[in-house]
Amino acid sequence: MNLVIGVDVGGTFTDVVCSDGESTWRAKFPTNPQRFADGVLGGIGRIGEQIDASPEQVIANTVRFGLGTTAVTNVLATRKGRNVGVLTTQGFEDELHTARNKRIGEHGWLMKPWNPVPRPRIRGMAERIDRNGDVISPIDPEEVRAAAKELIEREGVDAFAISFLWSFKNGAHEKTAAEVIKSTWPDLPVFCGSELHPIMREYERTTLAMLNAFTAGALDGVEELENTLIEMGLKVPLMLLHSGGGTMSSAEARRTPMALASSGPAAGATAAAEVAMVAGIPDALCCDMGGTSVDVAVVRSGYAERSQRIEIEGITTALAAVDVESIGSGGGSIAWIDSRGLLRVGPISARANPGPVCYGRGGTQPTVTDAMILLGYIDPAAFMGGKMKLDVEGAREACAKLGEKLGYSAIETAYGIREIALAEMGKAVRARISSGGLDPRQYGVIAFGGSGSLFAPPIAQELGFAACLTPRVASVLSAYGAATADLRSERMVPVDQSLPLSDGSALDLLERLIETIRKELESQGVAEADRRYSFEADLRFRRQKSELTVSIQKEDLQGDRLIEIFRREYTARNGANSMARNAPIELSTLRVIGEGKSIRASLPKDLPAAQTSHLEPDTHRLVWTTRNEQASIPVYDMEKVRLNHAIQGPALLDTVDTTLWVPANSTVSLTQGQTLVTRFNASQDR
Repeated sequence: MNLVIGVDVGGTFTDVVCSDGESTWRAKFPTNPQRFADGVLGGIGRIGEQIDASPEQVIANTVRFGLGTTAVTNVLATRKGRNVGVLTTQGFEDELHTARNKRIGEHGWLMKPWNPVPRPRIRGMAERIDRNGDVISPIDPEEVRAAAKELIEREGVDAFAISFLWSFKNGAHEKTAAEVIKSTWPDLPVFCGSELHPIMREYERTTLAMLNAFTAGALDGVEELENTLIEMGLKVPLMLLHSGGGTMSSAEARRTPMALASSGPAAGATAAAEVAMVAGIPDALCCDMGGTSVDVAVVRSGYAERSQRIEIEGITTALAAVDVESIGSGGGSIAWIDSRGLLRVGPISARANPGPVCYGRGGTQPTVTDAMILLGYIDPAAFMGGKMKLDVEGAREACAKLGEKLGYSAIETAYGIREIALAEMGKAVRARISSGGLDPRQYGVIAFGGSGSLFAPPIAQELGFAACLTPRVASVLSAYGAATADLRSERMVPVDQSLPLSDGSALDLLERLIETIRKELESQGVAEADRRYSFEADLRFRRQKSELTVSIQKEDLQGDRLIEIFRREYTARNGANSMARNAPIELSTLRVIGEGKSIRASLPKDLPAAQTSHLEPDTHRLVWTTRNEQASIPVYDMEKVRLNHAIQGPALLDTVDTTLWVPANSTVSLTQGQTLVTRFNASQDR
């Protein structure tokens, strides 16, 4: 038996997917924030129970092991990283504190982004390189050594970020500074902006180097897990999901830990893109609602949209990643009353420990999960397949206690929590479709995560989406992404040439990038037949501050083709009247993305179709559909739904690890890839 395993370590649960090419098994196990290997091994143990094998047998038969982890995210969220020292060009010491932007806090105040490096830990070096990459003032190694020594001894620095002006044109000074530090203090991690992101924008290069230094050591738990798996019989490398939606080796991840800053959400969005294509709805909005957050991404033509500069903890960085926007409104999000006396939900989460009140682990503040159990949407007896007993009365008491301050009963409070969670998720979805200029009538919504299919269908109905998709593996879709993502490597080079291109220098640069990535894939054991390359160009009007990233082919680097592509894409995204027809256009950056195909899991096989459209409900459950009214809702076993079945809402579809809410005036049916598709009538009842 050859098994493919994918794991997603979430803030509340660790999800595991296992496939042998024919069958797919899934499991969830509570995450241990102190030692996330416990959740991984616990989930593998539950997989073993399903296939009658010990954890050691499961691991010994594994031919691919993919892991998405929140290890880096947790360091950023708790802000408990290394003491970082920054070396920059003299005169630019205040750049990190001036910052690229300010963000608006929850009460509307203008606030500077969080900065983990206080001003005394930043030193300016008397070096200078000009915009052409020529050295104006050489770097002094002794100045570097003295500055590093002072930062280590006086400020307790234990990691360094080096980012000099124009280093993307010539990284020699950064390389020299790094060599000086490593030769004197070999155990200290050092990160250079020009190596991490060799293109223009010194602020983003600096923040990326700084955050990599801050999170250095975040993957120590991954190394511990990998060693444990090897001891248990794992014969293949542990592959980590990175923020671009592909995989990388654990050794490479330790060299660039920030590449994993959004690994779980990126894996989910990549897997959702596959679900959308198989279901025949290639354009969709992804809604991943787990225990701590809701992550929203866009899939166009079967591919998850990416951003070349994502924001992390309010800091604009040069990290390229799947474009995921998160809000703190997951199943474990805590309900509370603010200073104005208003009921709020999130962003603080109960996470895995203590978890929602109903988990019975010492939690006292009601969460979204507590509310959904009180309202009847979740069956407490069947939660996690009955493996996890829930304290319903504890949840009721917590909601009642919070409601006393508002003059609400326990049920009224729970209903208010659900409505606020719906509103927050709906606001995030609405913002995404508005900012992207998307027509919801042409898009589906893909609901996944443990709570996604309870909330996404009514939101999709209210906002006028074409349909809502819920795959059988919805609760563990990010883990499925870890079991399917290909090895992915990306390299870029600055060009800064006006169009049309006058010579073949840009094509030469592209060929060099291809050769670099070819060697990387070859070193990872990827056969030539399993390698594929794609190309992107960053284009802009001359003097424009932002670029437009477009997909290109090699032959587009000839003649006027790039001009035509830019004008077409710019008009499509910004409107016909936005195009300045005679404005000069520049090629700022070329990018090569190399992917190596690998053994992967597959979506569950389609089962024989039903003879009729009717499916008898297994039971009925009382659900509070309004603040003061219960209704008897038919409940179906999700695993019994087959092709040709059609279930009218309102209805609930239960399975071992999630529940699908089918609103009134909608119908759910099964399509290819064992994905449930909810389609809506004209009414907006939810």
